[in-house]
Amino acid sequence: MAQDATKKQWIKFFINELVSFTALFAILGGIIYLSFKESIDKNINSGLYGQKTEILRSQAKAKAAGDQIHPYRPRSTPPPTNNATFRTNALAFDKNGHIINSGMIGRGAFNAFQGIKLVKRNLNKVKGLVITTRFGTKQSNHYFMTLLIKVPATNTNTVYSGKYVLILQNIDADLLAVESFKKSLFMTLLLFWALAIAIAYILSRLSMKPILVSWKKQREFSADAAHELRTPITVIQNQMEYLLTRPKKRILDEAASISTTLDEVNQMQTLIKRLLMLSRGDANIIQLQPKSVEIADWANRIFKIYQPLAESQHKILQKDVRVSGKVVFDPELMRQALVILLDNALKYTPTGGTIEVIIKRLHGRLLISVSDTGSGIPDKDKGQVFERFYRVDQSRNAKTGGNGLGLAIAKFIIQQHRGKIEVRDNYPHGAIFQISIPVTRERGALKNHQPTE
Repeated sequence: MAQDATKKQWIKFFINELVSFTALFAILGGIIYLSFKESIDKNINSGLYGQKTEILRSQAKAKAAGDQIHPYRPRSTPPPTNNATFRTNALAFDKNGHIINSGMIGRGAFNAFQGIKLVKRNLNKVKGLVITTRFGTKQSNHYFMTLLIKVPATNTNTVYSGKYVLILQNIDADLLAVESFKKSLFMTLLLFWALAIAIAYILSRLSMKPILVSWKKQREFSADAAHELRTPITVIQNQMEYLLTRPKKRILDEAASISTTLDEVNQMQTLIKRLLMLSRGDANIIQLQPKSVEIADWANRIFKIYQPLAESQHKILQKDVRVSGKVVFDPELMRQALVILLDNALKYTPTGGTIEVIIKRLHGRLLISVSDTGSGIPDKDKGQVFERFYRVDQSRNAKTGGNGLGLAIAKFIIQQHRGKIEVRDNYPHGAIFQISIPVTRERGALKNHQPTE
């Protein structure tokens, strides 16, 4: 079931990536094609209007020079033949709509053009025109852009003066260029689309990787949370069922059972609070409430609680506060982080062992280290001790009452302060947990001073 859901999600990512790439390439190809075609159309229109200007302005020069061959053909150009080879031509019409300059355009071209009719409503409009020619049994279509103009009667060229003149520009080569460009562009986009399939596949797999990791962690988290809650609930249920079998006993007689039940209730409350905090952190609900804190007073209040506790367990708690002054951070969250480290140190330090807390300033950062003389943490576990529900020794849970969430919460709190927490060995034996956070100074810099007892 889970694999099917994962596969469906991956297919969804793959399709989304592929559609995105396809749309991007289609838009890009369309823009390139339209830009190229627009450039061709502009060149064609520019040629038509340029020739219009020449007809209206330069014919007097052609007549004065005695050039009766063709107004656009240099003297060195040979006379036209019977082949209908089209470039640019101008057809002059009389008042009856007949072409009157057939001798200037060649017999082959004239045979192709003689079916063209004068349409006066197209005056000064650019229009398309298709002309069909035959060569033996082969039939060919030729494409033109046309512009109809009216030459003033004052024009000195008697062929065009007072006449309608149809300028024709052959665009066969332009259309061939557009078609070739379109095919080349299509093949290029097709190649890139095939490449896009591979890229979409890779990206979809990469997109699924963090989802799979998160999904796996969520499953493990849910399973571990259920396991941790099941244990105290089972104990409470057993104790309650046991008490029901002895209804005539006094509370004093069953104090041990009641005490065990309360211990499990307290442990379950602690677990629920920690789970709630982590879930709120995952949802970005928790926000820091930074305050100005006198660092020495803040630390001493915590030590006053844990000093008697350490003595009652016949363990030594030493403190070394090497800074004074005020610093800005969230005092409640930072207290919780330090308490977690102190709890762990007390749990795993043997009788007669030593726990030492050092608070100092280094390069604009506040450093808080908690060291113990316990069994230490193997190197292979140092990178995982801050993961949720992770324990170096699973068998120590029953003995210490831990649930593997404390260090995960401490790491979360420190990260909220843009700091870091790490663990290293405390030679000759034990572990050192060190917190490092950037500090905001108030009323001057934090000052180093001699250790306090």
